[in-house]
Amino acid sequence: MNQHNSEVAIVAKGLSKTYEKKVEALKGMSLEIRKGEVFTLLGPNGAGKTTFLRILCTQLMPTAGGATILGNDVLKNPEAVRETIAMVPQDAMAYANFTPWDYAYYFCLLRGMDKATSKKKAEEALKAMLMWEMKDKPCQSMSGGEKRRALIAATLASDAQVMMLDEPTSGLDAIGRRNVWSALRERAAQGKTIILTTHMMDEAEMVSDRLAIINKGELVTVGTTAEIKKKVPFKYRVIVPEDEIDKSQFSEITKIGDRLVIYLKTDEEAIRLVGNMLRKGVQAEAAPVTLEDAFVRLAGGELA
Repeated sequence: MNQHNSEVAIVAKGLSKTYEKKVEALKGMSLEIRKGEVFTLLGPNGAGKTTFLRILCTQLMPTAGGATILGNDVLKNPEAVRETIAMVPQDAMAYANFTPWDYAYYFCLLRGMDKATSKKKAEEALKAMLMWEMKDKPCQSMSGGEKRRALIAATLASDAQVMMLDEPTSGLDAIGRRNVWSALRERAAQGKTIILTTHMMDEAEMVSDRLAIINKGELVTVGTTAEIKKKVPFKYRVIVPEDEIDKSQFSEITKIGDRLVIYLKTDEEAIRLVGNMLRKGVQAEAAPVTLEDAFVRLAGGELA
């Protein structure tokens, strides 16, 4: 992201949504998202990520609060908002007899591009998603991951100023996921604003300029990956077998099956612990604290 670009693309103020039976999906979310950044909403299933996107893309009315996209109010001027956005919903299905080319090309025409531009944008997007070889294949004969890539290609082809993708890589293999990440980073470099939701930590870490952790409809924290990791008072984690360690020596431990994740404040402590384990012939691995560690601590209270 162009770090000098502090122009704001999206402003959400106090967004709340209560469904019937008093289910609070969002509780007063306020966020600013800048132009030309990939911004990720990270949270467990049911955290409110999809509700937030649906309000932004004018599909859902909030119970309270409001939002603007590129200066247009999503409640007062939804038509103007829709002209600037494109969205891949989480549960979108590709129509059986449509091909990836149909999706990408007609989506561009629907957005008011001429035929030549539509063809160019469709081709670029399908190639970015590695779909060019199967551009004329009906979606009914494709795998779930291929259908997903066809829908993402259509959104990329749209050339919308703001692109929203709800769990775009669910169901994709590692190569497919990386292609999506790469395409999103390229669009951001061209000045597009990208919002995506995910519950995958590695995805949030790889693709985001900034991210927001959401839990139970509330904003837990916002920042770069590095800034969020710094909110955890530990720098390193060491994974060891449970029966090889005296737990009373350490203040912060997470149990995962028969293994323990021990959190330490300095690299000296981590090296010492790994050294002790190796001398006993026990395998131990040390690594810096991950985004997942920070997420669990910040969203789930104490590590448990």
